[in-house]
Amino acid sequence: MLPTTGPRGPLFGLAVSAGFVLLFVFGFLAWQSPPQLPQLPKSTTHVEMTVTNEGTAKLGIHEIIRQLYQPLKIAPDESSFSFIGEDLNLTSLTLPRDPRYTKQMGKDVLILDLETRPLESTEAFNHGLFDWRKLNHVSGGVFSHYIYSLIHGYDYKFVHAHEFEDRHATWIKPSALAQHIKNYKFIVFLDADATFRFQHLPLEWMFNYWQIKPEHSFTMALDPWDPEAPQYNSDRFNRTYTNTGFMVVQNNAHTMQILKDWHECPDDTRYKGCSEWKMPKFHEQSAFGEYIRYDYADYVKELQCAEANGFPGVEVSNCQGKYVRHYWFEKQKIKEDLQQNMMNAITLPIQRIFAENIGGIITEQKENVLPN
Repeated sequence: MLPTTGPRGPLFGLAVSAGFVLLFVFGFLAWQSPPQLPQLPKSTTHVEMTVTNEGTAKLGIHEIIRQLYQPLKIAPDESSFSFIGEDLNLTSLTLPRDPRYTKQMGKDVLILDLETRPLESTEAFNHGLFDWRKLNHVSGGVFSHYIYSLIHGYDYKFVHAHEFEDRHATWIKPSALAQHIKNYKFIVFLDADATFRFQHLPLEWMFNYWQIKPEHSFTMALDPWDPEAPQYNSDRFNRTYTNTGFMVVQNNAHTMQILKDWHECPDDTRYKGCSEWKMPKFHEQSAFGEYIRYDYADYVKELQCAEANGFPGVEVSNCQGKYVRHYWFEKQKIKEDLQQNMMNAITLPIQRIFAENIGGIITEQKENVLPN
């Protein structure tokens, strides 16, 4: 990967306790509303939480997350999507005409995490030592992916795979995808250091924006490419690699064969010389770029790096992570992205209380005098 060329803007500190804040907003989770603003009760701002005799909250974290983001969610075929970027300017994006995906696909989509490493945070949790501030980027990325699946009703799996004996751990990707793709229309895979920029923006909207068609077995973003350093991120034909840290894999007639050829590539079964990429960078990504995509060009869709790779501060190829961010460096910023998304969802209903004076919490003082 190419190094980042500039810092990202300052973000607020990691001092918010997510559990406490979620409890605070329980009372705001009863509304059902269009995406613009949540419909909150106008009679009171009192917060209540009902518990069972055993002291267990009836409202689980799954439902809390879904209801928290419900007012923010964008419809799959919403004609436009607007957001405020790092430059604090408003940006609006428009879908192409006649979008293909008009309904949520729910459990037909799998969000897949794939690791050979155990989550460090789980060991800390089991010892009563869980602390958000100490969360590493792997757990931060995994939590972010899981929350995204809850928001939109997608299926989710965390696959803990055993490593190969003769090749790099990232070679587990083709076989894991092959084991699960038959049960889904789409699998969306992300590395632990990749994340969705907007938690409330569904995959279906992005699929429409990218114009993913039924024949596209794989959709991936290109890596950054610098004409001053062309030897990086390029195959033997000087063509830029696609990055396997974010993949949209569609279940169609060609997908299993592609996965088979990719999985067997380092055995030199079909592609002589592919064993070169058992260990050297970029492992399975290099093999895909050097061999697989040339035999299956009609079934691989390549996105610009700016769309689904990189992060703010990367100037090469404008890899700013417009929809999907991939933190090749500064990996702890995965947590900051998750925190920003969560705080935006939490503070929106609170802001509405003050904007609409719900519950009469704002009192106008017309005269600045002492009472009699």
